[in-house]
Amino acid sequence: MTIIIGIGSSAAGLSTYLATLAYHQKHQVKSLKVLSCQVTPISADARQLSDQAENILKEQVMLEAGKLYHSFCQHPFYSFTITLEIKGLFWAKNTEEVSFGIYDMPDTLLRDIKEFSSSNNFTEYYDDLFSDIGGYFLPIDGTSHREDEVYAKSLKKFTTDLTQRNPQGCRIAFAVTKCDLSELWVNRDDPRGLVQRRFPKMYAILENWTQEDKGKVEYFTTSSFGVFGKYCEPNSIIISKSKRGTMAVIRNHQEWQPFGLIEPLYWLCTGKIL
Repeated sequence: MTIIIGIGSSAAGLSTYLATLAYHQKHQVKSLKVLSCQVTPISADARQLSDQAENILKEQVMLEAGKLYHSFCQHPFYSFTITLEIKGLFWAKNTEEVSFGIYDMPDTLLRDIKEFSSSNNFTEYYDDLFSDIGGYFLPIDGTSHREDEVYAKSLKKFTTDLTQRNPQGCRIAFAVTKCDLSELWVNRDDPRGLVQRRFPKMYAILENWTQEDKGKVEYFTTSSFGVFGKYCEPNSIIISKSKRGTMAVIRNHQEWQPFGLIEPLYWLCTGKIL
């Protein structure tokens, strides 16, 4: 099982992403070679997360923001299996399974990572962020581009410390969230270009990190709510918007069609692009 740490920007919707992953056990995957995709929550916490999605998201209530615990292991940890049915030669069908566990970290962590790393109260906590980890999932609210410089400074610190603690390298999946919104939807098929244009400082840090063979990075676009209708309307209602990101709830749960949730997790587990 691959151990992943999810560290997102403020309002990136990491908890909503994971709840949607648990609830929608059949997911859309863009690749034509994938015939079907089934997600199975393994742990009791992951199954409970599915219930949360049904009870809270359907009622148009936002999930509570994750809080910071003194111990790293106190943060929510959810385990899943992804089962893919893949088109083979002629009429053959192949089945592939990948299992992973993911920590849902509070959205203050990435922004304030310099403070955590220098605090004596969080020395062990900070070290645990780099111990026996298979990869890092970085969901970034696509409307928080005005915070690019702030997050870039944190990302520089994070990748520097990651290299020191894990010289063999690891994977980072940078996922732009809220891509149902029209300003992001039009570029959903060009995740690298979208990141390069909206988050140039973070992009530069990650690209420098990979060019020095310190690790691997891939870029993705996701939406926990998706779009609906002939004109691909965002299936979300915006509650508030600021430079830190957009807070929204689902508009119509009967048209709930998330997209892009599987691809970054599959890549973190396998190193392969769907």
